[in-house]
Amino acid sequence: MEEHDELMLEIRDMLKVISKGQEQILENLHQLKEEQKKLQEEIRINNFVLNNIALRNEMLN
Repeated sequence: MEEHDELMLEIRDMLKVISKGQEQILENLHQLKEEQKKLQEEIRINNFVLNNIALRNEMLN
């Protein structure tokens, strides 16, 4: 019975480690999604600026 209890404790400890790892992965994923949103907005703004520059150049020529 003592071996069984030790095994259960080891399994519990391993599950805690896995759970913490999953929490860290989820936190990193959230940060990456936020960064992706910022980059997409930056790209959108840059494309708008570039399109306006191209239009102005056409008007001047």
